[in-house]
Amino acid sequence: MLKWPERAKSALRKLFEPLQEIDVYVEDENDEAFYRCLLNSAANGAVKVARVFSLGGRSAVVNAAIAHDKRTRRALFIVDGDLPWVQGKPVPAIVGLHCHDAYCIENLILCEKALAFILSQEVVITEEEAAVRLAYDNWVASVEAPLVELFSAFATGNEFDPTVATVSQKVGVMCTKHRSTAVTTLDVAKVKQARDKALKAAAEVVDEATVSATHGRTLARLKTLPQPLRAVSGKDFLLPLIDFHLQSLGCRIKRQSLRIRLVVAGDLTRYAPLSAALCQAASGL
Repeated sequence: MLKWPERAKSALRKLFEPLQEIDVYVEDENDEAFYRCLLNSAANGAVKVARVFSLGGRSAVVNAAIAHDKRTRRALFIVDGDLPWVQGKPVPAIVGLHCHDAYCIENLILCEKALAFILSQEVVITEEEAAVRLAYDNWVASVEAPLVELFSAFATGNEFDPTVATVSQKVGVMCTKHRSTAVTTLDVAKVKQARDKALKAAAEVVDEATVSATHGRTLARLKTLPQPLRAVSGKDFLLPLIDFHLQSLGCRIKRQSLRIRLVVAGDLTRYAPLSAALCQAASGL
């Protein structure tokens, strides 16, 4: 994607003002097309979004929301939940700021119905047969417990030492490719090692009793969520894992294409909070 110089971004926003009733700002660079597709699907025609603007990080988006004067231009500022959401910290009460009710946006696009639809198209079977082959609930059950424990540990480590690497490790190093089938799956033993490493790093900053209590408290809260996997990075963990699962079923598409196709397929009610925030900001409330 064409990368605009910083000095040209304000002119770019002016260029698109006549084409949309609201400006939308997100964290990630080079993800504008993905977010535009997402927002237009979520709004279902209620709000038109022609262009999304990246600010290059969570802090930049939050600060822009604080500084923005909604009397001059209606705008929505969108951030991921990230580790503060996993830790249960409240979202800053800033007008026009929307935080996904999940670790990141990729958690919201994962949808059993959308995955079955994509699988049916790629391997040319009915959606009903695709749903059976996908066995989504079984897949969730195979990864949920170890990954939720891991992210509870990541959140605990980040609480006491934000410099310790957490999600940057990515899921690939915690997987095993089976020689007989060439299928890549999550290795629970490797996940446990990463979890223990994160907790050990935290115990170098505070005592083990505090670390254990914090981890237990975080894990207990996450287990009460309707979808505990929303606490696990969808971008760096869940999307690669579901991609491996789809590949094992004969469905091989580029991961960026998978993201876009997941956005527009399946149950769009999963975007209801985002849609409501977009409509509210567009109406000037």
